[in-house]
Amino acid sequence: MHESHPSPRTTHPLTVLSVLSVVFAMVLSLVAVAPANAAGSAPTISVTEVDEAVDFATTEWADPWDFSGAKDLPNYEGHSHFRMSDVSRKKGVWKATTQDSGYIRLIQSWDVGGIPWGRDGALHPIDASKYQRVSFRMKTSLDSPKTGGRILWQDCGQLRPECSGGTKFVTQPGWHTYDVLIEKDAAYPVDWTGMVRGFAMMPSRLGTTVELDWIRLYDPSTAPAPLAIEATSAGQLYWDKDANPANNTADNPNWGPVGDGGGANFDAASYPPGKYYFYTDDGSGPSAYSEPFRIDARPRLVVLNPDITGGADFAKSVRKDAWDFNQPGDVGWTRNAKVTVSDGLARGVNATPDLTDSGVHLDMSGKLINTSRYHRLTMKVFFSGKFDLSANPGGGMNARVIWHLNGQSRSFDSDDIVVTPGWNIITLDLADIPPSELVEPYVPGAKWKGLSVDMLRIDPHEDAGKRAFKIDWVKLSRDDKSRRGKFAVTFKDKAYEPGSTVEVYVDNDKNQANGIGNLAASQALVKGKNSVDIFRADHGKGTKWVFVRITDPSGSVTESYSTGPVKL
Repeated sequence: MHESHPSPRTTHPLTVLSVLSVVFAMVLSLVAVAPANAAGSAPTISVTEVDEAVDFATTEWADPWDFSGAKDLPNYEGHSHFRMSDVSRKKGVWKATTQDSGYIRLIQSWDVGGIPWGRDGALHPIDASKYQRVSFRMKTSLDSPKTGGRILWQDCGQLRPECSGGTKFVTQPGWHTYDVLIEKDAAYPVDWTGMVRGFAMMPSRLGTTVELDWIRLYDPSTAPAPLAIEATSAGQLYWDKDANPANNTADNPNWGPVGDGGGANFDAASYPPGKYYFYTDDGSGPSAYSEPFRIDARPRLVVLNPDITGGADFAKSVRKDAWDFNQPGDVGWTRNAKVTVSDGLARGVNATPDLTDSGVHLDMSGKLINTSRYHRLTMKVFFSGKFDLSANPGGGMNARVIWHLNGQSRSFDSDDIVVTPGWNIITLDLADIPPSELVEPYVPGAKWKGLSVDMLRIDPHEDAGKRAFKIDWVKLSRDDKSRRGKFAVTFKDKAYEPGSTVEVYVDNDKNQANGIGNLAASQALVKGKNSVDIFRADHGKGTKWVFVRITDPSGSVTESYSTGPVKL
């Protein structure tokens, strides 16, 4: 996904909608910017609005690392955080107690040790030539500044010394906004260059209680100019998210110092979108607040369809009964597992004689899978217990898929699919994974495409101890496909602004470098789900990729290919 950035904007004129709305807005403005008994006049700002700098997580998933959801930093010791305890997430703040050199891992890949899915760094690598700075809002319980925080990365995805890079920052006590240029320290072998598959942060080499409000890995070439703030009142200059000085306590991350009274610059590139206000305080109380300054969110594009999960499902279309576990017959038989089917779930636990080799055979109803057609496997599975990849009881958090060739004595086992406690929705394009990475161990002829398969088995985990699991549904789908020469492309902007426009293109491949294909539609964007029909008659027969570009009223652009193709 690629985003472009216009020049920073100057103050926009107020559009008068009605006399009542203007009066109401004036009342709110007076309440927001003029606290009772204000000690001094309000600071002035050079502009009232700029565009957000391009951020990696926002660009890749339309979901910034703001800790509003569990996917931002899942609570799995040994997976997403290490040497940390008392982990919690509340009201958009992630909190933990760290031991010495405890760290969090935001991006990782399992290299050749596991098939990538979801937010794996092999599927979503970081372009180091683009994303060169990281900013974050963090609080520690340290009683004085300590040198020892680290930004860490890996070009192999895993934290092996030979493929790791890192740079230092000074960890401060209390809430503090950090902005770090990512460049290698001499102690590490790997430069910040190329496509990076692992990204982590060590808050401090010393143990501390740490809280994180947000993290932004951003492109400095898209940064707006720093905001110039002029303050006529003496004292410290502060920023504030809600223009309410009464809640500016040591526990609140939503305010902080900018500089001494008289003037300072506010680096908007470091901060997430939203409204910010400024005031001074010389110890006698806050001054009046400035007018609001807005960092405008870029479009957050999500292409809903076509997508990686594909279209028609084998079980529903060919077997004539989806693997939704609404009836016991969805399970053919089990191996080293005790499984019951009820209420739309297959509930199971691994069993003897081999706890590490449990499996659920999906009923085929005598039908054969044409793997050239059906290759997009998606399953929703649940696991109890803790995350652990060891071979000891309580470990074995890796699933597999096993299939058998019709008319032959050959079966293939997929490589590890690393899973986590709780619910997982896993999607794999089995035809797109190189054979050497798809099966374990690799043998000549191992592949998915071009086969006739008469058995499909899900091995939920390989725990040497007992671990419960649930399977909600399994789908094996073909690519999305047009119907009567027409297909509805759907998408949405999670940061929708009235006045935004959208362009939809149809391309023969997923390579933006050689062009984005033919324009199918150019129109106004609406809030929520949007739909554009594309036609075989306009774009030709065959496998096509969809490219969508959204432009908001300020000129900010977000664009992306669909995660899967469509056959027209």
